[in-house]
Amino acid sequence: MARKKVNLQLITNSSTRRATYKKRCKGIMKKTSELATLCGIKACVVVYGEGEAQQPEVWPSASEARQVLKKFKDMPELGRFKKMQNQRDFLQGRITRLRDQVCKLDRENCEIETRDLLYESMEGRRPGLDGTTVEKLTSLSSLVEMKMARARELLQRLLVGQGRTLPNQPALFSSQPQASCTYHEIQGSAELEEFHSLEQEWLTNLVPNGGELEAMVNS
Repeated sequence: MARKKVNLQLITNSSTRRATYKKRCKGIMKKTSELATLCGIKACVVVYGEGEAQQPEVWPSASEARQVLKKFKDMPELGRFKKMQNQRDFLQGRITRLRDQVCKLDRENCEIETRDLLYESMEGRRPGLDGTTVEKLTSLSSLVEMKMARARELLQRLLVGQGRTLPNQPALFSSQPQASCTYHEIQGSAELEEFHSLEQEWLTNLVPNGGELEAMVNS
């Protein structure tokens, strides 16, 4: 049977707190003893209980604990503090890890919602993308652009396999006089027009309301 997760906060009931202290103190000393035996290391445990008058619990003995602590204090500061951690640092590290997990889950949820929105648009269940927020429209636009980039990359690989290359798109405006086109330039222009035609057809099939999407995102 799985152990119930402990709520890490101060136990308000004094008798329960004292009983937990004794039980946990024995447990940590037992674990330290096992670690020292299994790994052949020097270790000690010093636990100060509640109240200044109470003597600390020491393992294995006060004299051996002094020797271990002296050896630790004689170490250079760089080695001494390299892996040293107090309760605040431990909790701060745990909070940071939990925040990273939350951010990762948020990104995954956003990607799933964006994909669902894309599929709904493709199936005609979201005509005009009514009621869609600007943030979701922006994510949808980025997703479509990413899929278009992958399609271009795939087309490029297919053309390279056929010994051809994807022609570069010519500049729309130029101040230089245009020279007469050669046969190969005309052929390349025809291939470029064919690619743009296929690209536009793919985008139209992917998102039926592509024009509306662009207008809504840029508005």
